[in-house]
Amino acid sequence: MQRIIIISGLLSLVFVSSAVFAEDAKVPKAAQGVWAEGGKCSGSTVTITAGTLQYKGNKPDAVYFAPKESPRGYGAIHYVEEENVDNFEYANDTDQMFYNPEGFGMGKPILYKRCR
Repeated sequence: MQRIIIISGLLSLVFVSSAVFAEDAKVPKAAQGVWAEGGKCSGSTVTITAGTLQYKGNKPDAVYFAPKESPRGYGAIHYVEEENVDNFEYANDTDQMFYNPEGFGMGKPILYKRCR
């Protein structure tokens, strides 16, 4: 009986912790919206919601936000799928995105500006 109580307590702690993490990992409202490379909104765009990123017309993928995981000091949007190393850094001070197609420190970041 004691084991059941302990296991139940641990499971409830796991569920509460994952719920808190999920809430903290949502993309901030300020970073959500439609973005385009260099602000060319009539071309291919990227749509970001609280938990998804749709890259240039592809199907939306699950993402999470890491508030302090950026070499520039900004928060970064990462794909949940581990094979994807590319990410978007949200510069809240200028309301712009930096797209890192090869991950941090690899290649040149591409500037994205808000469309709406």
